[in-house]
Amino acid sequence: MRDENAPSLTAFFSAAARAAHPLVDDAPHLIEDTVALALCRVQTPSPLDYQLYRPSEPILAAARLSACMRSHVAEQVMRASDFSQYLVLGAGLDTSAHNFVTSTALTWLVDLPGVLDWRSGLFEQAGKKDVGTYVPGDLSAGIPFAELRSSGLDFNQPVLVSWLGVSMYLDTSSNEAMLTELAKLPSGSEIIFDYMAPPEWRDEQGKIYALELTKVAGGAGEPWRTTPDPGTVETWLTEAGWTVISDVAEADAAPSGFWPRNDALTPMRVARIVRARLDSRS
Repeated sequence: MRDENAPSLTAFFSAAARAAHPLVDDAPHLIEDTVALALCRVQTPSPLDYQLYRPSEPILAAARLSACMRSHVAEQVMRASDFSQYLVLGAGLDTSAHNFVTSTALTWLVDLPGVLDWRSGLFEQAGKKDVGTYVPGDLSAGIPFAELRSSGLDFNQPVLVSWLGVSMYLDTSSNEAMLTELAKLPSGSEIIFDYMAPPEWRDEQGKIYALELTKVAGGAGEPWRTTPDPGTVETWLTEAGWTVISDVAEADAAPSGFWPRNDALTPMRVARIVRARLDSRS
């Protein structure tokens, strides 16, 4: 089990992947995360070094694709909507609020106290001002609604929830409980989250990536605990009160013109990205 006061290795690798994408991959780019780049550069050695020195390594290229694709999807939803509240669960080193949240929208970042302290320290070292209100909380014990309310989140207005890179580290009951808890948010709220599909839903590239990534994450005390199929995820959501808007393989979430490519990025099928909405309740 990972020490809750220790830095998250997976969060750092994800930030490095986002930072490296516009530096080592051909255009068009999914995102350009200059804040993640600044955070990575204050750490020596840095996961960014691996991305810059070995950009064609399949596991590193796959990590770039995965981290950037999910951020791209969240960006597109936020840009196309009028949400004034953005909630990031399992914030880690998520920098999406720096990249696409408008000046009129407010952001809340929820994670373990030790992770938020680590995040704050990196921002300070990088000379960057963070965006969003920190809300310490152990999500395995439930969503800190009281703390969110006292931090200014308006429970009369819809919220866009980003819950990315988290569900695979939770067991089934914890995922179901999280979605049920989140259904207490106002009608019109939406959630974006990703999950790892089971082996039979993966292509060969996805199987290789999954094998290598589980070695790294598992060795760091962050093993995958659940790999549901789309039907199971839809059941989780509908039983909790959500309506699925989309559930697509990561590669299929790419914008027009992104495929095919001449760099190391190739489509793979292992991760899926879901968007769901809370409809009006009587």
